Amino acid sequence: MNERNKFRLLDVLIGIALVTMFSATFYRLMIYGWKSADYTHAYFILPISLFLIWSKRKALVKAQGANLSGSLIFILGILAYLFSVLNEFMFLEAASFVLMMWGIFRLRLTKESFKHLLFPLAYLIFLIPPPGLVIDSLTFPLKKIASVGSHWVLSLFHMPVELYGVILKVGGHELFIADACSGFRSIVTLLALGAVYVYFQDTSNMKKWVIFISVVPIAIFANIFRICLTGLIAYKWGAQKAEGFFHEFSGMVLFLIAVLCLMGLTGVVCRERKT
Repeated sequence: MNERNKFRLLDVLIGIALVTMFSATFYRLMIYGWKSADYTHAYFILPISLFLIWSKRKALVKAQGANLSGSLIFILGILAYLFSVLNEFMFLEAASFVLMMWGIFRLRLTKESFKHLLFPLAYLIFLIPPPGLVIDSLTFPLKKIASVGSHWVLSLFHMPVELYGVILKVGGHELFIADACSGFRSIVTLLALGAVYVYFQDTSNMKKWVIFISVVPIAIFANIFRICLTGLIAYKWGAQKAEGFFHEFSGMVLFLIAVLCLMGLTGVVCRERKT
């Protein structure tokens, strides 16, 4: 068997080992982990990452020997996997998959060619559902920002609005800013989308970071707009109208607003100055 076939056989064996180890992990993530964290975007993370890795295949060069960094990352992934499985720690179990992917590719590739996979491998972080404590600690301040921002905007347009904690009272209708309306899910989903969007932009790394980080305030702004629109509909046509079809439809409105804002910002940031 020649050297090239040996590499291919080893790649196949590694792939089989990963599928065997993590098939149960991804099953648990799909039926519980991603669902409990409202991580609907996570289903697309691995396919996108693998596609980006495949698109870079011509630039990848096989390493001739092991390296310390790849070995350490791989061993850390194995240890994290064993610990998480024994203790049923789903966050760490998903993270162990990311670590092992990093370790395997670092071991199999030269240092220079590995750099081509930095983004596709880093993108895998978006499939890790954060622990409930982290979600709770972020959800409350986001709810507060959304409720205060919505109250300020509605007051600006002279609407009869009052704020009691995270309850907006518009006219005689009360709107409770629930956890699902905090904007956390929108922020994470838009960050995952924005990361790929920014990756394909033909501009400097600094500008890419500016656009990517701007996703957070854009998502917050879009969520406030959604709540204000819901409050306006409740005031004009009643809370039942606002909480029915529109409540579901407004999620698409929020997403569209955020995407348009992101595209508009990209146009401004990446615009070439005329000399």
